[in-house]
Amino acid sequence: MYVDPRWVIVVLGSAAAFGSLSPLVYARRFSFFAASLPHSALLSVTLGYVLSLSAGGHPAAWAVALSLPPSALLIYFLHSGVSVDSATSAFVSFSVAGSVAAMYYVLTNYPARVSLWSYILGDPLLAGWDDALLVVAVAVPTCALAAYTYMEEMSIGLDAESAAASGVRVRLHDYLLALLLTVVAVSLLKAVGFTIEHVVMLLPGAIAARLARSARAFFALSLASSLASGAAGLALSLMVNLAPAAAIGFVLLAIYVASLLAGGGR
Repeated sequence: MYVDPRWVIVVLGSAAAFGSLSPLVYARRFSFFAASLPHSALLSVTLGYVLSLSAGGHPAAWAVALSLPPSALLIYFLHSGVSVDSATSAFVSFSVAGSVAAMYYVLTNYPARVSLWSYILGDPLLAGWDDALLVVAVAVPTCALAAYTYMEEMSIGLDAESAAASGVRVRLHDYLLALLLTVVAVSLLKAVGFTIEHVVMLLPGAIAARLARSARAFFALSLASSLASGAAGLALSLMVNLAPAAAIGFVLLAIYVASLLAGGGR
């Protein structure tokens, strides 16, 4: 069975990035935001492609630049007193409507020059070296930043008022986490795919929460389960001719079910 190193880099790099962020999402109760991000990412990637053709530049750079203001605006609304449900509903409604409009425009004007299915389904087996380098460039600083801020994020998740009293800048951490999640979701959308990005962003943290008995174990188990599902999912997809993103999702789900059966602490 042939395994291209680019596939391994893209899959494991993406798994590392999402696996390091997932415990932060879980601890900070950012699941509402993480679950809505793929919708915004799809809109940004589609518009980024159009701008790269008309104005030049890399589509991923345009996509990241377009995605950051809406994410920051959502956090601003939450700090302004807007309810989570209302703000998230408006965010998702705008992203979904915009995605449909942007995708229709691209498919009717550039039908032979772009494959939006690669962003919807995820296709790491078609990754080039530029894709692999992009994943590494995103995954390495993401893992480093997640590890560096992890204990502060945990303290905010446990008791935001006590964390603020001890000197942690809670509002700044809210913006930083939201923007970091946005950059990763947009940059790695092609590697993971729109449909599975929800899973890889949420399940590793949920798995770790079932098994971990300390804060450090929580982070380590999330990262380990994400990497294991990436490696096993890639191998499974090659053996049975299954879409890699789907295989990774199935493996993560199997690990989560196993963690439920195994019990464990929180």
